[in-house]
Amino acid sequence: MFQHYWKIAFRNQAKNKLFSIINLFGLAIGLAVAVLILNYVSFEYSFDGMHSKRDRIYRVESQFYEGDVLTDDWATSSFGYGSAIQNEMTGVEDYVRIGVHNMEQVVSYQEKRSRETGIAYTGPSFFSVFDFQLLEGDVASQLERPNTVVITRDVAHRFFKDENPIGKILTFASGSSFQGYEVTGVVENFPQNSHIRYNYLISYTSLPDWMREYWYIHEAYTYVELSPGKNPADLEAAFPQMAEKYKTGDALKNKKWGVSLVPLSDIRLNPQKQYERETKGNQRALVTLVIIAIVILLTAWINYVNLTTARSMERAKDVGVRKVSGAFRLQLIRQYMTESWIVNLLAILLAAILVLALRPLFNQLIGESVGLFILKEPRFWISTILMLLLGIVASGFYPAFVMTRVKPAVILKGNYFNSGSAGTTRQILVVFQFAASLFLICGTFIVYKQVRFMQEQDLGVDINQTIVLKYPVSRDELGQKVAMFADNLKQENNIQSATVAGSVPGMEVAYFASNRLQGDETQHRLFEMLTVDDHFVETFDFELAAGRSFQRGFGNDQQNILLNEAALASFGFVKPDEAIGQRVMLEGEAEPAEIIGVVKNWHQRGLSNAHTPIIFLMNGRIGWIGPRFIAVKTAGKDYDAILSLLEQRWNSYFPESSFDYFFLDQFFDQQYKTDRRFGRIVSVFTGLAFFISMLGLWALATFTASKKVKEVGVRKVLGAQVGHVVFLFSKEIVTLLLIAIVIAVPISVFAMKSWLLNYAFRTEISWWVYLLGGALTLGIAMLTIAWQSWKAATRNPVEALRYE
Repeated sequence: MFQHYWKIAFRNQAKNKLFSIINLFGLAIGLAVAVLILNYVSFEYSFDGMHSKRDRIYRVESQFYEGDVLTDDWATSSFGYGSAIQNEMTGVEDYVRIGVHNMEQVVSYQEKRSRETGIAYTGPSFFSVFDFQLLEGDVASQLERPNTVVITRDVAHRFFKDENPIGKILTFASGSSFQGYEVTGVVENFPQNSHIRYNYLISYTSLPDWMREYWYIHEAYTYVELSPGKNPADLEAAFPQMAEKYKTGDALKNKKWGVSLVPLSDIRLNPQKQYERETKGNQRALVTLVIIAIVILLTAWINYVNLTTARSMERAKDVGVRKVSGAFRLQLIRQYMTESWIVNLLAILLAAILVLALRPLFNQLIGESVGLFILKEPRFWISTILMLLLGIVASGFYPAFVMTRVKPAVILKGNYFNSGSAGTTRQILVVFQFAASLFLICGTFIVYKQVRFMQEQDLGVDINQTIVLKYPVSRDELGQKVAMFADNLKQENNIQSATVAGSVPGMEVAYFASNRLQGDETQHRLFEMLTVDDHFVETFDFELAAGRSFQRGFGNDQQNILLNEAALASFGFVKPDEAIGQRVMLEGEAEPAEIIGVVKNWHQRGLSNAHTPIIFLMNGRIGWIGPRFIAVKTAGKDYDAILSLLEQRWNSYFPESSFDYFFLDQFFDQQYKTDRRFGRIVSVFTGLAFFISMLGLWALATFTASKKVKEVGVRKVLGAQVGHVVFLFSKEIVTLLLIAIVIAVPISVFAMKSWLLNYAFRTEISWWVYLLGGALTLGIAMLTIAWQSWKAATRNPVEALRYE
């Protein structure tokens, strides 16, 4: 019996090769895209799942309140949180601190020297809380002694090649500090799906004594391992009262100190916070990708349903004869389900080939090198089987149900094709395809509109023709050497200016201090502290709202400060002029600083970030806030010659330091990399969904045209013009598209308004987006059916009637 079903199924598919191929490739493309997307989504959701105690590990993140209002929310904690939580709270089995205050240093071994990132300070519990694999060295004694370091396998190979790295000394340099660390262990490269990824783990005891338990520098990640059944909310509730014991300083005294215990598995996809070093995933983007995958898959299945039901006329008499001959309805349903099984199974096999072929392009599109991660997941195989079964049922049951419920007499009279039993459902499915395509197309337009808005917005700062050098290291008189280096550069014809600063546009200032107006004992606000020299404002062409900038030789500017406009409200000023001459008590400083100028707001970071309160102070004003960059504004565009000059000068001043630089405009633009990538992803998959929809529409129009040959012939004999015939074919599509627009537009407006709320500065949703999207969808749909309409309309009616 089943052999007969398979034979008939293959015969029916071979009889209409074009439609069978469209069905097969449409389903294969949909399945392949769905697998690639779900593979990436599964990878993102798998982060930090390799640890055996992952369900009991939480990251302690800092929160500060004024009353019940959350004013500051940081991903990091202070150096003292971890030990205090374990000592004074119950239910904490272990903790580990990872200091990230100096993650970039110049590392050297013999003649090899390079600027390295991913440097962290941590203790022995790192290897007991987490399950990272130590390749060399004794895990029980790692990171106990001062001045020891554990390096990754890649770092070991890079510095030591085939030598045994254990016992070797690496020199780490930052500013004028040089320190040797003994390599005591080699750890396997951190997994790609781990948010904890460092290249060097320096023993925590290597930090200065005063810093190890200090509560006023929040530059450590703290992870706690809770006892089974311990509720993290209990620790969060108890922390503010415990913190009062440790708030011994004046800074942040008026705020309530709180913490949020974030589950290890949630860290990757939580929104980015201040002080957070690692790159985060985007949960909204993942949800969008899943929706697109579902739309593409449903579109492919809808094509199958539509084409199968549309082809019902060809098979109607066969079904009628079978039913008259005594065939049971269940037998006919089995026949249709067998055909659906064959098409879906072949589509899955073809989809597997497409996945292997398209994976490199997909990885390039998403900007991640993700292997076939889900092949190792039992959930993938279960979901694949469920997807196959769902596809068979979804794309096979409805055509079977429609065909087998029609009375044999109606079928044998030839009236079935004109009946509305299958037409209404087919129209509903086509409306869904159009609505989904229009939703994705308009969404793509708005994503690109937002990206362009951010890239074209006036930043309020000049970042063009600027080369930024990373701060050097030197054992002797580093500050003087840097000042001389910058001053001498200004004498060159192709150098317009040079400035030394703690940050440049495009990055978080990253140093915070609690400051207040002199005489105001109640208000302490957190400000980003930007250390600069007297050329910073002119180099970046900042505009002053009031007062003046720093000027060399002008009074005692070392004791003065500048504010940006965003800082005015924090001090209670309404107008910029009100701030001039006022004095501010800076955190940890005994003498007040005078406000001499107010800088107009600029975009220190991308437009997804709001303006933050920033205070400018001169380099060296506060010891723990030092410069990190030398920005060089060029007068010409012969960058090869300029870079050669800079490197030559650099090597003469800083022979112990690597020469590292970046172009500021390119660096700033990297902030929009994620948004551009998201736009590309949406546009590519929108195009695929639309292509599959139009493929099905073309096949449907082709088949419909073949069944209306006689009707068209009669109409032409009776005097119908070509335009009337074309209208006959297109009016249904236009009607369905208008219905789809009415459905898709309000949903899209709501969804895109919600998406734009992620940006502090955002574009408007314009009416022309939906007009253009609708026109584009309608235009392509009409082009898709135009050829079949034209052929039917221009055909000789005599041939058409003879054909019938």
